[in-house]
Amino acid sequence: MLFVIFHGSFGSPEGNWFPELKEKLELFGQDVLVPKFPVEEWNEISENSNLKSQNYKTKNQNLENWLKVFEKKVLPRIKKAKKVCFVGHSLGPVFILHLVNKFNIKLDSAIFVSPFLSDLGGDPRFKLVNKTFYKKDFDFKRLKKLIPISYVLYSENDPYVDKKYMFEFGKKMDSSLIEVRRAGHMNSEVNLNEFPLVLELCKTRLDLNLYQKYLAHRKELFSIDYMKKSKEEEVIYIKPKEVFDEGLFKFRNLRKYGFCTFFSDLKFWDAQSNYFKEARRAAKRIKKFTRVFVIRKVSDLKRKLFLKQIKLDFEAGIKTYLVMWEDIESIGCEPDYGVWDDDYLCVVKVEKGKKPEEVMLSSRKSNIQKAKKWSREILKRAMRVSKFPDDIAKFVKGLK
Repeated sequence: MLFVIFHGSFGSPEGNWFPELKEKLELFGQDVLVPKFPVEEWNEISENSNLKSQNYKTKNQNLENWLKVFEKKVLPRIKKAKKVCFVGHSLGPVFILHLVNKFNIKLDSAIFVSPFLSDLGGDPRFKLVNKTFYKKDFDFKRLKKLIPISYVLYSENDPYVDKKYMFEFGKKMDSSLIEVRRAGHMNSEVNLNEFPLVLELCKTRLDLNLYQKYLAHRKELFSIDYMKKSKEEEVIYIKPKEVFDEGLFKFRNLRKYGFCTFFSDLKFWDAQSNYFKEARRAAKRIKKFTRVFVIRKVSDLKRKLFLKQIKLDFEAGIKTYLVMWEDIESIGCEPDYGVWDDDYLCVVKVEKGKKPEEVMLSSRKSNIQKAKKWSREILKRAMRVSKFPDDIAKFVKGLK
């Protein structure tokens, strides 16, 4: 989706929470524009003796100039985008209405922060730079069709925009009204240099894949960014103990399919843990869940806990296979990995005789395609468990 963020009077793309919002949305692989519109110099306006004159015209900030900038620098990008969301602050919302009206832009959604349609009274400097933008007689019926989903964020103690103006805006646009307590004008004056609420509203308009959802989950959990800027495909490494949280999140959000191996060398798994219980619930829900048990030694199939794992998975409807590690090692595959919804690959890094020290999660298409190739080759060499425990005995017998 393309997000366009609009600053207000005397504003800039570098002000308030705009850079932070842009960065966060780009971390989710979205296109973001924060265009710079011409504004007046605050000191110059303040010192002008003709400030209160009705005939005084601004040099930079007026509707005509802003429309020209938009038409030249932003409109071409919008025409190429499949879905578009506008986010406007202060003067930005009414300017958005002018844009949608003039250029007949069909938006997916819009977020209006501290909006207004008409003269607010108060400081004459704002009235001077805003006066060409004021408009209360839009064809709101038409605008609501072009902006089918919108939100108005307001604060009860905004020093510039009284609630009645924001409510008027929201009512005319049938926007969802959201109060942000004691947030002033929702700008840097109240140290609002990041705005998680706006980000969350933007995220509701995205169809994030499993990997992106998990990274968002990790950020909330650990307050750390796990993606590099402007890259949708990435690799992260987590500690083995963190796999349990990753697994719970993954299995609860799995939508299409899962394929994974289970290496008999790894003995830290508990067949009846919440991790595996959630996996079995996912298997019953999506019906496309395959697990291949990779056997290092035949004697592993005599271990009670290992057999319990196979039995529980089989009974849960997981497509269960057995294969010897020596029969697939030449493929060049990892012994313990999983591919989930074609969104990401999970690999438990295994070295013989050592405990795993890290787990790799990758959303790179090249890594996922390589793992899917491994899976096809493994299934050619593996035996399906169709009857438990008879097929276990049959597998062991075939090795002798």
